[in-house]
Amino acid sequence: MSEIEHASRTHARLNASSSHRWLACPPSVKLSEQFADSPTQYAEEGTYLHELCELKLHRYLGDMPPETVDALYSRHRDSEFYTDEAETVTDEYVTFCVETIEAVRSGCPDPLILVEHQLDYSEYVPGGFGTGDLVIVADCVLEVVDFKGGRGVRVDADHNSQLMLYALGALTEFDTLYDIRSIRMTIVQPRLGGISTFETTPEGLIHWAEAEVRPRAQMAFHGEGEFCAGEHCRFCRARHTCRARSEYHTRLAERDFKAPDLLTDAEVVDILPVAESLMSWVQDLIAYATQQAVEGKAWPGYKLVAGRSVRKYASEAEVIRAATEAGYTDIYKTNLLSVGELEKRMGRKVFQQVLGRYILKPPGAPTLVPESDPRKPYSVATTDFAS
Repeated sequence: MSEIEHASRTHARLNASSSHRWLACPPSVKLSEQFADSPTQYAEEGTYLHELCELKLHRYLGDMPPETVDALYSRHRDSEFYTDEAETVTDEYVTFCVETIEAVRSGCPDPLILVEHQLDYSEYVPGGFGTGDLVIVADCVLEVVDFKGGRGVRVDADHNSQLMLYALGALTEFDTLYDIRSIRMTIVQPRLGGISTFETTPEGLIHWAEAEVRPRAQMAFHGEGEFCAGEHCRFCRARHTCRARSEYHTRLAERDFKAPDLLTDAEVVDILPVAESLMSWVQDLIAYATQQAVEGKAWPGYKLVAGRSVRKYASEAEVIRAATEAGYTDIYKTNLLSVGELEKRMGRKVFQQVLGRYILKPPGAPTLVPESDPRKPYSVATTDFAS
């Protein structure tokens, strides 16, 4: 690629990034097409970080004229998303990619190294294609590496359908040229959890594609199958008013909790997994109804009102002048920037070198999560000792 054009690329209808949703809920694809896809600031920042990653890899590989890389890099430094943290997280991704490339080269002198390569998996998914951040093809091994710049939701590589579809596209394209025996798929997410890798065989990947992907992709393409609500609804465009999602969450109200008077432990454990999803659904519904009201829709029994207002100065300079003239001089308060703000200003590496010894990180408040969560178990003894 001669230019960095993430934002303008055409996306497949059954794209890999949303495959976890259409594999679980095939008819959601057709349903969500009724709603406009409005890009968020988080998505725009993610695109920007991917572009930085791409430029850095091209610079390392030397497969793009240096003057082109420098010009594009200069343009990206002027972006609102450019920060020391952006440099740090993309450096972490590129460092992993370089280490992976060199490790593959040590066993295969001429691997195929592809940056932002379009991968076609339409043999199994109608019109299916996507873009692999980094694909390395060599004798014995196929490496697929994906960068995630998000800080809100941790993404794991284990049986990740997006990466598996990318790998499927790469395997379809290059299997006749290389003796691929192992497929390694890695997610690099510097802001949350670092690096996770999932490994499978070509046979295992194709079996998954034939048994699970092909039939469900056909249903999704034709708008068939049954609706199925769950965690995968998080980014569905139809999530606000989807009936299946509503029914999924209102089933709790239909449970009979009268006998016995108290919930059993088993019932509590049964309810916990849907609690977060339930709260998310309610927030989505309120946000949707509020936005519709702002646009003129009248909801029977409800009205729009002004929310809590926070007072602010119209002009700090005028406030200082007026207060000083009135004899009030003790009007300042000096506060040290927060840890996060200071780290952002100094850059992570310099911050650690200069202030690392002075930073405390007390244990966080206990939070109940599924056992599959990668964080270490909370220890009351350790917490008491630390405090």
